Amino acid sequence: MGMRRIGAVVGLMVIGAVIPALPAGAARSVGPNQFFTGVVNGVSGNTIVPITIRMACFGPVRPGQTGHPMAGQTLAVHELFPPSTSGGSLGATGNDKEIGVFFGTPPPATPGAVAPAGATIFTRYDSPKPLPTSLLLPCGGTGTVWFTPIPVIPPSRSQAVSVQFVGQP
Repeated sequence: MGMRRIGAVVGLMVIGAVIPALPAGAARSVGPNQFFTGVVNGVSGNTIVPITIRMACFGPVRPGQTGHPMAGQTLAVHELFPPSTSGGSLGATGNDKEIGVFFGTPPPATPGAVAPAGATIFTRYDSPKPLPTSLLLPCGGTGTVWFTPIPVIPPSRSQAVSVQFVGQP
């Protein structure tokens, strides 16, 4: 009985060595009729966990003060299949093949609308990009990051991700 168990383990080891492994986190292309969630600093927008954006605002924050995000933060999109709505709403690509990230107001939902120059655009899932440090955002408080299918062709649907802007002490 012991020899059978050893033979089975050795057999599995040989199979594991022969079959090539798929690359970890292989990124899939954004395509039509997919559900997705935005990801800010590694935290999915489809969770109830607070998402923080660290701001390069030092000392006490004054009402209405703005500044730039600190370096080393990321944005990404993640495909959800099968779709799950635990904790939040999802985005849907509809007929679109790109997802843009917008702070504040997303582009209008009109066919053919394009993302402004310099916008962060995703064509692949699970491929993080740096959060641009050139953005001018609130030093404190809450806000919304919109992950919007581009070129905004209905029936696509944006996902609103709530964030907290936090100035540094």
